[in-house]
Amino acid sequence: MKIYSRTIRAALPTFLLAATSACAPTVKTALPPGGSLPLTLAVLPPDYSVDIPRERVDLARAAIINELRNRNFVVIEDRVISQLCSSPACPERRQIAQNYLVDGFATVSLTSFSKNNVIAGYYNQLQGGVSISDTSGKELISVTHTENESGGVLLQSGQLFQGIISQIKHSGDGVFDDLADRFAHAVVEKLPAPSTGTTPPEGVSLTLTSATAQWSSPSSYTVCANGTPHSFAYLILGANRTPLEEVAPGRYCRAFSALVASPSHGVEAVELRTAFGNSVRETVSIPAEPPCDLKDRIATLDEHRADILCSTISGDPSSRGKGCSSSVSHCDAEKVLVYEAPAPQGPYRKVSETKSASVTIPQADTVAIVAVGKGGIPSQPATINVTR
Repeated sequence: MKIYSRTIRAALPTFLLAATSACAPTVKTALPPGGSLPLTLAVLPPDYSVDIPRERVDLARAAIINELRNRNFVVIEDRVISQLCSSPACPERRQIAQNYLVDGFATVSLTSFSKNNVIAGYYNQLQGGVSISDTSGKELISVTHTENESGGVLLQSGQLFQGIISQIKHSGDGVFDDLADRFAHAVVEKLPAPSTGTTPPEGVSLTLTSATAQWSSPSSYTVCANGTPHSFAYLILGANRTPLEEVAPGRYCRAFSALVASPSHGVEAVELRTAFGNSVRETVSIPAEPPCDLKDRIATLDEHRADILCSTISGDPSSRGKGCSSSVSHCDAEKVLVYEAPAPQGPYRKVSETKSASVTIPQADTVAIVAVGKGGIPSQPATINVTR
């Protein structure tokens, strides 16, 4: 056993079991003594041009954001940054500051990361920093730092087994997570406290005044909501969340396929969320059935008359059930509109409106019939090419 121990000592270097070391972060500031930093911050997009894998850059940036929030900075959600910023420098800063009440911008920069693993030990290092500027672009403070970690087998202590476990643990990518967390904590800890003289953005009023879902055609329905401008709106169906588009200030809409109209077996609501995370919801009812589709429902009796099959038209109770079959579902409509055109491509002109399932065909080469359902939603037109 003694010989075996000497052989190991000759082959392997001796390391501390686990050690972290770092010089104190370097701080450069343009703030006056006792000055504070902006309360509301936007962390600019990551710079992937450095020779560090993208996922590690993202992890370090996320660690910085978490530390900033732990220090009571209010950090805007990343969706705003990814949507508006066209580059890591983000020339759209003025728009972000105006629309989302941002008072400052933070830039996370990584300069290098090295991971050195040998048979009996490891040495890892992460270098970079954080700078914060105001909305005019003036840098208020920058903090740079190098975070080191080393460890491995300490044979003299008799902790060989524990040292090998430490070596294995730190040989994978998981080492970067711990190193990034310590790096972020060391850097953000050197930042002055945020200003407390203004109202936090999460306290700004957030309103959702209305939310509706209506059929816009037999194949699609449209969900719209009205609320606070420059927010994020979502349609929530059960566990699914789909963003709506802000089509006008404070107006959010999106069209959905009729295939999405099946029961969600869960929440049906529109959610409005600010760039700082607070939210409000409004229940919305998704229509279960689309309005009438007149395809395969028009029966031409002669060149002057046509019937709409398997339909109940308001004002014509006798139409119910007429011409129904197992392949055609029943259709309810408030009224029927008739259009004419010189050719299938148009232009079309409305010639009549009726509440009967029997319609008069006008003297034209092309005729289109439209059923209008509840809420004024029209069907897709059924076109008739008339042979006279």
